[in-house]
Amino acid sequence: MRPRVFYGWWILAASVVIELFGLGFGIFAITTVYPYVIETFPDWPRHIVFLPTSIVIFTAGALAWVTGVLIDRYPIRRLFVAGIVIQSAALLAFSRVETQAQYLGTAVALGIGLAGVTILPNQVLVSRWFRTRVGLVNGIILGATALGAALAPPLITRLVEALGDWRAAFVWIAALAFLPPMLVVLFVVRDRPEDLGLRPYGEVAGGQPSDLVGLTLRESARTWSFWALAVVVVLGGMPCYSFNKHVLVYLGELGYPKVLAADLKSLYFAVSGCARVSFGYLTDRYDKRVVVLAHTACIALAYPLILVVPAHPAVLYPCLIVLGIGYGGLLPSIPIMSVHLFGRAHLGAILGAYKVPYDLAAAGAPLLTAALYDRYGGYAVPERLNSTLAWLGLLVAVVWLARLPAPSTRTPASR
Repeated sequence: MRPRVFYGWWILAASVVIELFGLGFGIFAITTVYPYVIETFPDWPRHIVFLPTSIVIFTAGALAWVTGVLIDRYPIRRLFVAGIVIQSAALLAFSRVETQAQYLGTAVALGIGLAGVTILPNQVLVSRWFRTRVGLVNGIILGATALGAALAPPLITRLVEALGDWRAAFVWIAALAFLPPMLVVLFVVRDRPEDLGLRPYGEVAGGQPSDLVGLTLRESARTWSFWALAVVVVLGGMPCYSFNKHVLVYLGELGYPKVLAADLKSLYFAVSGCARVSFGYLTDRYDKRVVVLAHTACIALAYPLILVVPAHPAVLYPCLIVLGIGYGGLLPSIPIMSVHLFGRAHLGAILGAYKVPYDLAAAGAPLLTAALYDRYGGYAVPERLNSTLAWLGLLVAVVWLARLPAPSTRTPASR
């Protein structure tokens, strides 16, 4: 008789659906229609147009610590349901905005909903179901986010072009962000293997549950590695988030048609999704330090290419690929390195703490780029700044990772 499929794989599939539709057709839907918003409201300054991205991410980031604590204390399914309902309602409201206050207010609501369906609860959920292949399953979840981001621009752009109205398109987007995630939460998601009388995948019978092993948030924050990882994520994240939120407008100003620009953004996120899955696979098998350093280096190496794209358009494709690879390893490095360095006992609180600086960078970078655009009348100055940040991130990563012993020799005292 063939063995039953471990239920944790169904949990992983459910998380993929939640990430794909909840996140992919949530915040990435808004960034896709920025060119249309600029056409609809030509008098709005550029920093107002891009402000919803920052508001959404900042709101979700500000709630990250609370989200992490709630995850550790209450069923994740409740958080999923609340997040899906709020986010879908916000997307529907976005289709009816007429003023700047309405435009920004819906972004706050979307950020509140995003806190319940974003990466953090899914990462904690699968960490409860898997003790081995942690890198792979986290990579798959984050790959689903990138897949949603890759599908959203071309699909939504074509939907807007077909309907002739970005507002009408958001009614369909709200439905996509609601129905598939809600179905899997109600019928598939279970918080822990013990709820079904199972053990986590890879846990040894009779061994100490690894959920009970690890540093507290306060203990983790006393280590050099805790802060070094945060700095690397912020410095590497700001250039990536500036690029992926502005790329459609940037390409439009270079003369690319909207549909082609959306397809190019899709290519960038498709590469990122593949990189996220491969990042998890590689960190399960090879030295995590080398894998993290390689992806950080890709972000730094891509930015000299971005700076020459206006004069040499052929450079755009290698730029998208190299930056996509680097961006693909940025986010999965947080849970993978956190488990490796600090254990699982307080993972919700630790990941919640990391979401704050990460989301501040993700929220601040697009807004800073927009403000610099308004100030200097173009993207040249903000792209130079982003290039500098990327190289500083690589420098910090080299210094930090060089101080870490090989994974097999890790001890709490050496962190």
